Amino acid sequence: MQEDTKVNNLRGSEWHKWDLHIHTASSYDSPYRGDDADELLCATLHDNNISAVAITDHFKIDADRISHLRSLAPDIVFFPGVELRTDKGADNLHLIIVFSNEIDLSTLSMDFEAIMLRTNAKSNSSPETIYWTFEDIVSFAKSHDGLITIHAGKKTNGIDKEISNALPVKEAIKADIAENIDFFEIGKKTDINDYYKWVFKEVEEKPLIMCSDCHDPRKYTSKENLWIKANLTFEGLKQCRYQPTERVYIGSIPPALDRANKNGKSNIQRISVHKNENPKNVDIDWFDFELPLNSGLVAIIGNKGSGKSALSDIIGHLCKCNTMENASFLNETRFRKPPKNFAEDYIATIQWGDSHVESISLSESNYNTTIEDAQYLPQKYIEEVCNDIGNEFQREIDRVIFSYVDRTERGTATNLEELVFNKSKAISLSMQKLNIEINDINDTLIKLEEKKTTQYRIHISDSLKKLKDTLERHENTKPQEIKKPEPKEGKSDYQDKLKTLNSSIESLETKIEEYRNNLTQINIVIDEANQLIAKLDLLESNVKETELLLKDFIKKYSLDVDESGITLVTPKETIQQYILKLSNDKIVFQKSLNGSDTEDGLLDKLEKEKEKKSSLISTTDSEEKQYQKYLSDLDEWEKQRKLIIGTKTTEDTLTYFQNEADYIENELDTIYEGTKSRRDEKIRELYLQKSNLVSVYHEIYAPVEIEIKKLLGELEESIEFAAEIQLEQSDFAETALSLINQKYAGLFKGKSEAYNKMNQLLRRTEFDNVDSVIDFIHDVLVVVDEDLDNSTKKVPDKKALYNLLCCLDYIGVSFKLKMGERDLEELSPGERGIVLLVFYLALSQNNIPIIIDQPEDNLDNQSVYSKLVPCICEAKKKRQVIIVSHNPNIAIACDAEQIVYCHMDKNTHTITYEAGAIENSIVKGHVVDVLEGTMPAFNLRQRKYTQK
Repeated sequence: MQEDTKVNNLRGSEWHKWDLHIHTASSYDSPYRGDDADELLCATLHDNNISAVAITDHFKIDADRISHLRSLAPDIVFFPGVELRTDKGADNLHLIIVFSNEIDLSTLSMDFEAIMLRTNAKSNSSPETIYWTFEDIVSFAKSHDGLITIHAGKKTNGIDKEISNALPVKEAIKADIAENIDFFEIGKKTDINDYYKWVFKEVEEKPLIMCSDCHDPRKYTSKENLWIKANLTFEGLKQCRYQPTERVYIGSIPPALDRANKNGKSNIQRISVHKNENPKNVDIDWFDFELPLNSGLVAIIGNKGSGKSALSDIIGHLCKCNTMENASFLNETRFRKPPKNFAEDYIATIQWGDSHVESISLSESNYNTTIEDAQYLPQKYIEEVCNDIGNEFQREIDRVIFSYVDRTERGTATNLEELVFNKSKAISLSMQKLNIEINDINDTLIKLEEKKTTQYRIHISDSLKKLKDTLERHENTKPQEIKKPEPKEGKSDYQDKLKTLNSSIESLETKIEEYRNNLTQINIVIDEANQLIAKLDLLESNVKETELLLKDFIKKYSLDVDESGITLVTPKETIQQYILKLSNDKIVFQKSLNGSDTEDGLLDKLEKEKEKKSSLISTTDSEEKQYQKYLSDLDEWEKQRKLIIGTKTTEDTLTYFQNEADYIENELDTIYEGTKSRRDEKIRELYLQKSNLVSVYHEIYAPVEIEIKKLLGELEESIEFAAEIQLEQSDFAETALSLINQKYAGLFKGKSEAYNKMNQLLRRTEFDNVDSVIDFIHDVLVVVDEDLDNSTKKVPDKKALYNLLCCLDYIGVSFKLKMGERDLEELSPGERGIVLLVFYLALSQNNIPIIIDQPEDNLDNQSVYSKLVPCICEAKKKRQVIIVSHNPNIAIACDAEQIVYCHMDKNTHTITYEAGAIENSIVKGHVVDVLEGTMPAFNLRQRKYTQK
């Protein structure tokens, strides 16, 4: 029995390299049986940073050898196992049983000898022929709490090679086998896509693993790394069955681990709180702890009044969060309440992933900065935002939407408001021109109507400071220099290949950056050119109108002037051709970058070259690998440094903010009817421009809508954006009637009758239909047409009424965030909370930690599992997430990497925190305690959160 030295890993589930298929010299087909075989195996495992291993010799469990390996490498967890041959398949099918590292090895070995070898084995005269029935293998595994892995995909002796799908009975056999399997061991990484495309549509999803299948300790190789996110325990391995994709990764390094390694300054490594040297309240010890934190999802659980919110407040305080005024524990009515003010007695310390350390008193309230190191959503803050949807909620939504707009599409815009302005400026200019034209037509109509009457025949300084500090901290993380190894004899071919690959990669990266810069510039120029075209259109229109006036003037006064008119020469056609050329160039650049169905783009080519380089480096010695890793780390460090420094046009960079700071510091009947028809035409054109705004908004919001649909699927009440032209001026009836004298006979006689009539006209109008809008305008203007003689008495300010109706300012493009068919204002506070959390958690591309106190409050179970859980799972892929919850099932459903259990001694007020992984038996016990004896739903993820 191997004692588990890592079961109490406080940081919870972390990524480690595992190998669940390794043979020793005890295998009958071992090519090397030297006395140093075990020592060589342990050495190669250390060299490859393998943390956990399953010893899977053919048809044998060698207890003595496994014990010897454990003594040689106590820092590696060795699981006993065995590889067996079963009767299924055309030739033979191989399965592996992996047993707990805590099982008694001697008993296991004797049981295997007695049950499997002496009793159940078939054709046991030779290792080449021995096999077992599938049922006997499964029975032995289950009776010894073992996990079964099966060779699959393109792996030799695998289920997909040995059993075809030629007949229904064959498919049934495979399905029956799959039901009893815990892991599929594939032979190639490409098998992963095939399994998700075909196999897991027919059988339950299981973890896919790749292992070395090493038989010779002198030649340890693995096609891909197998990473498992778990404690190095059998329980940790078993937990993978519930989260196959979240806990198992095949490849160089898991993206989440890579993110954490490269983004240390945005990951909280640990926090601590201790009393200061001269406390005022000597007899009471509230806190005295040091708590390491996982870089993924940290779930803080505990019973009511156990100190959960205290911990989230402390983390928010250490991160200088802007929402600390909503803290429920660190405030002037609780922990900071005078005269005792317990907060003065304690110092909190935070250490970041880049080893940067800061300390602050729990009583401090002035952070001397507006830049927060994390986002904190205390319970009170969530409630306030959800009960009163205000500017902060909208600002967060706008920030998220803008973050999803491709950088090359943003042009010069640095936020959503600027982007909408830039994208719609040409439309706005056209609308301004049309409003002027409609205004002029109305003036003409009023004059014409007068002649038709009888009477006529009678915020940057903080950002700059923060980025300077960030740059300084980054400078301190520069990789330590490693000297280039001396060229080794016989390695010239390697050096030549490496040089060629480096040159190719550098060339591709240069070209990609060049093309991206070209795309950015093209979009900027296209926007500017479209704005210029709109101005030229307005100029041409003004010139034409002026030309008509000029000709009339010359004719009227018989001037001796050339009547050829005004000649206006503009490069409009040239600019339009230029826009067309730029649009074509844009397509070419995009295709060059992204490729097509038949041809790789530059991005694909770069990825392949990098893979070739990685593969080449893997063949060389450790000294060269270290040097190449140093070069890679240095290159990544330089890139990060350039990103921090940035340029004048790159938002959120040092140079950008410096430039901004410098800038701020320094620097009659036929004519009448024809004119009315012309006005209707202009109203239609104006309405069309408003419709074009809908397209602009759709283009901007589309990436977020796609992301929401991917995240939440086809829910009955999904979150979506709706753009529509509608009546925006709620007091339109009052405004219009204020311009009409209701004392005169006609359509709008009588105050209440007029109000009812106007509202009747509004209600029957379809504002998303231009014909209906024009009919509405005509219906209201009956007040003039029905009695032109008295029209100026009924409508004293005709111009005001005409412009009000015809310039369409009372209707506009409304973009609303909806859940189902309901607007935000119609949702309950709990439903608004879901919308808020979707944006803060799942959609936000901010990479700083996010802390949320009890996000599930006011939510029903359906919303929790269909919306909240997917959001949390999405967020932890991109950033560190810390949630406080009174429902541990949420932590289980989200597969929290770390659970922190809070407990308060009611007699002494001392708050303690215990941390660990879900698979940790002590943590499980705390979860059950909080659930008042109910076992948590560890298979919630497997059941896809379906609420029956």
